[in-house]
Amino acid sequence: MNVPWLTVVLLLPLAAAALLQVIPRTAVTLLKALTVTATAAAAAIVWTLVATMGGSPHSAGPLSFHYSEIHQWIPVIGATYHVGLDGISAWILALNAGVFVLGAILVSRRSTDRLKLFCGLLLLTETMTAGVLLSVDLLLFYLFWEGMLIPLYFLLANYGNENRGRATVKFIVYTVAGSLLMLVSILSLFFAHGVASGNLSFDLTQLLGGGLSKQPLVIPWVNITTFTPEQWAFLGFAAAFAIKIPLVPFHTWLPDLYESAPVAVLVFFAGLVSKLGAYSFIRFALTLFPDAVNTFKWVLAALAVVSIIYGALMALSQRDIKRIVAYSSLSHLGFIALGIFTLNVNGINGAVIQIVNHGIIIAALFIIVDIIEQRTGTRDRHELAGLERRMPWLYAFFLVATLAGLGMPGMNSFAGEFSIMLGAFQLHPAYAVLAGLGVVLACWYMLRLHQGVMHDPPQPRTEAVGDIRPAQGLVLLPLVGLMVFLGVFPGPVGDVTQLSVKQTTALAHGYASTAGPNFSGLGPVSPGGQP
Repeated sequence: MNVPWLTVVLLLPLAAAALLQVIPRTAVTLLKALTVTATAAAAAIVWTLVATMGGSPHSAGPLSFHYSEIHQWIPVIGATYHVGLDGISAWILALNAGVFVLGAILVSRRSTDRLKLFCGLLLLTETMTAGVLLSVDLLLFYLFWEGMLIPLYFLLANYGNENRGRATVKFIVYTVAGSLLMLVSILSLFFAHGVASGNLSFDLTQLLGGGLSKQPLVIPWVNITTFTPEQWAFLGFAAAFAIKIPLVPFHTWLPDLYESAPVAVLVFFAGLVSKLGAYSFIRFALTLFPDAVNTFKWVLAALAVVSIIYGALMALSQRDIKRIVAYSSLSHLGFIALGIFTLNVNGINGAVIQIVNHGIIIAALFIIVDIIEQRTGTRDRHELAGLERRMPWLYAFFLVATLAGLGMPGMNSFAGEFSIMLGAFQLHPAYAVLAGLGVVLACWYMLRLHQGVMHDPPQPRTEAVGDIRPAQGLVLLPLVGLMVFLGVFPGPVGDVTQLSVKQTTALAHGYASTAGPNFSGLGPVSPGGQP
């Protein structure tokens, strides 16, 4: 039908945000209804596109995309409006649509100060995050990457607890610093490609192979040899993405921000925004700088392992249950990063699967923490106990989320973590062993959290609490259902990711396509998405 569906996905929340501006702020019901309707409509389109994405991609080459749209944007510098969907971005885009529907539903169920502003910012954020996932042109990607910070700044700075201002400033400063380094790298790549080919372009498919020198730079006046231009450019990208994930030592913004943000923001911030750094590593850093990423993969994988263990140890040391979940997120994001830096099919495929799985789990955990805080008035785990007797339905949902969070077989996180561990073992057995310590620690802090809050003798704060309302249960039910379904049947995600993961892995090793004779050594994936 020649419908530009990806553009529709980008414009639908944007149009709804504009429409909100003509609705009086006193029309609370209409504001909430429009926000939920717009996010649900975008989700319906995205999920339909992902479900019908089978068959041959609409573009051929080292990277293949479906539903591609290419239009001239700024012809004088070769910038294009190029968007596309592939196996790596498809399920992450589906996750993006889902978490924003959740955010809209959570806003619609409670009174919110300056509701009109909140809903408009939420819809703008959805457009920007979807743009990050769909952009194939680097300048377009940078526009969405930076544009995402504008609505996020106002959401995080205006809603939440009394510490939100300091936490928001830290997050913005960290992110902008990394983004400026990435911009320098984008420009370096753009000019190097232009000189080498005579063709100005920001398009990822045109920039593959680069043009940046692989010879070390020498500082003449001190005769010191430094990294190559390609390595410097890669480090610029890596800084921006490592901050967004985040990896230790760029992580300090995460626990403070997660603690201060309201749950309606956290479901899409923790569920999706923090995953954009991992996605962007796969999409851009691995494909554009194969020599550099193979040089630095050992250090990056080590930082990922440090993040796994550090996040787990910090989760064990916290009393605030919201900070426990925040540090558990840091640890699990380390697993995703480790999978990426293995540079083999098993690891990268596991990372993509785990991005989706972790987004589901972390959204559910923050919703559960918010319900507990609403009911008891505290997040101190030493003041919480015995909720199993008072809140049996919440107990059931929390149990499933706990088992998924610790990676129990049969839960959705197991397939991704297992594939990542296989990839880590292929890289070097030491990485797999150290990452396995993170799995053990996850069992410790997740089971201790669940047991302490639910099973210990009731505390004074938990004596008179009631169970969750049906509406809250209906919000948690699809998340819990997905944890079980994707744990038993991980194929729906793995089947879609296979081709794109193989193409990306081949490019990360300097191969032009997946057909090279050495590709088999990168690690096969079966039709079900499992190693």
